[in-house]
This record gives sequence, structure tokens and C-alpha cells, in this order.
Amino acid sequence: MKHIALKITAFIFGIALWLYVVSLNTFKVELDIPVRLVKLPEMLAIASKPPHTMRITLEGAPFDLMRLRSKVMQGDTTAAAIIVDLQDAELGATRKPIGEKNFSAPNFSNIKFIEPDNQLLFIDLDLDTRIERNVPVRSMVTFDAATGYLLTDEPKLEPDFITVSGARNVITRIIEIPTDSVSFSGLVHDTTYSIPLDFKQFPAHVSLGDSLTSISVNIQKIGKKFYRDIPVQLIGMFDRETYRLNPPNVSVEITGGEGTLDSISNTSIELFVEFNRFQIEDVDSLTPTVKLTLPSGVNREMSIKAIQLSPDKVSLQDIKKLAAPADSLDEDAEEKLE
Repeated sequence: MKHIALKITAFIFGIALWLYVVSLNTFKVELDIPVRLVKLPEMLAIASKPPHTMRITLEGAPFDLMRLRSKVMQGDTTAAAIIVDLQDAELGATRKPIGEKNFSAPNFSNIKFIEPDNQLLFIDLDLDTRIERNVPVRSMVTFDAATGYLLTDEPKLEPDFITVSGARNVITRIIEIPTDSVSFSGLVHDTTYSIPLDFKQFPAHVSLGDSLTSISVNIQKIGKKFYRDIPVQLIGMFDRETYRLNPPNVSVEITGGEGTLDSISNTSIELFVEFNRFQIEDVDSLTPTVKLTLPSGVNREMSIKAIQLSPDKVSLQDIKKLAAPADSLDEDAEEKLE
């Protein structure tokens, strides 16, 4: 038992001694360090796509290098960076050499940047004039109302554009910004959704005014409403003492969103038939044209599902021909009396 304890103590002492010796030495390691562009003049913007990281050689104590490597691999951009100062940059193509002065690792002062032998490190950039522009947002969202409900208007984007800022030759090529592709179903009431914008295909180094947009949808329960004795107008050039419609009034049944139906009264509905249509179509009866006056902002195509007339057709009557048989009877009676 005493020998086992002695062996364990010796083993631990050996490891400690090895770690101490290792800590006295320096090692080199290659790491992909984030690139940070700073102090770009306000009137300029980056038009090219600079690298996000750069592989460089670092030298230092092994434990420091291990800790730095761990932080970098975890995505900690504050642990170390290649800082490129663009304060003196000018319009057009520019090349920035990378050296020891560009490396920054605030919490690892003992780690040093090692310049490669027979090789120059640099970053190529293309700078252009900075402009600002409002780019339309395109909705990629789909909405479906629940059974018995109706989407009564097109979904509204707010805002329907995003202000972007960047290099002129980049910004002018941006046609629109899509939202994320998402779907909502089973909707039974008005709702507003916050939808992220999709920047997966967006150019590099473009500043955005926002990363979200709101989409509002209007949902109404489907209902039916009857409007009785709506007059049908006969319009066009004709002898009003000769022709009339039969029946002169019809009933109208409208199916649509309940909120929309509540805004419709008998005076909102106009029915008419063009006189010449009877001759052109060579028919005795026609379905009246319906003119529906809705409040401003109401989307008729989406909020009204169906309009039915009862009866569905009206006929054209010649008043004089209808009166002719009665006149003939009177003449025959007078002849007999004579």
C-alpha cells in the first residue's frame, strides 16, 4: 500500500514538473482570427466582400494559446482580431498589408503575431461612394383563415420598405428584400405578426435600418345577409313610355365577411340592365348588373364571396303591346253596339 501511494505521488510530481517545463517553452500555432475593419470614412462604403477571418501564425505559452484557441472557436470575437484601419482609405481598389501591428488580443499580451517567411499578408478591398436608399419588402408569408372565416384584405406590411446604406454599385443592384418564408393557418381574428427579413443572399457590408417587418391580416367570420325590394334600373336610349322591366324589384343575397355586410344597406346596392343588351344578345330576359358601394378601404374581391339575385333574371316588356288586346276588345264591342 505504501508503494502504491509513493507511485501516485511520483506520478503527480512528474506531471507537475512536465507542465512547469512546458510552460517555460513557447509554441507556434495557426488560428483563423476574425477581421475587423475600423475607421472607414463616412462618405465611403465597402463594395467588395472582405474575408471574415484570416489564418495567421501565433506564438506564446501553450496554455495561453489553448485558452485563446478555445475562445476563438466558441465565436468570441473580442478575444482576438485582425484590425484594419481604413481612416486614410480612398475611393477605388485598395490593398491593406497585414502585420504585427494589426493583431490585437487584449487579454493575451504574451501571445505574439509571427510574420510568415517569404510571404506577404494583405487584404484587398474595393471602396465606393456610400448612398442610402429605401428598398421594398416582399412578403413570403402565407395566411389561411379557419373554416367559416374569411381573409378580407391583402396582408399589409408595415413598414413596406427598409432603408439600406452602403456602396453605390451594391445598393443599386438590390431590387427587394424578402421576408422569411412562413405560413399561418386556422386564423379566426385580426392579427399582427412580426416577421424577420431574409438576408441570406444580401450583399456584404450593407447597413440596414431594420431586420423585422410587421404584417397585419384582417379576418372576418363568413355570414349572409338579405336585401329585399332592390329596384332594377333600365338604362340606355329607349322610349320610357313603351318599355319596362319585369319584375321591377328583386331581392339580393350577399355572402361575405360579417363586418363588411354590416356596412352594406339597401342604398349601397344598385341594379341595372342595359337596354341594348336585349337586342344584342337576342334574349327576353337578362341578369342585372350589380353595383355595390362599399366603404373606402374595403377590398370587395376578398371580403365578398358571392352575390345572388332572386329572381336571377328580369325580362323586357313592351307596355303598348301588353295594352293592345284590351284596346281591340273595346273596338269590337263598339262595332256590335252599332
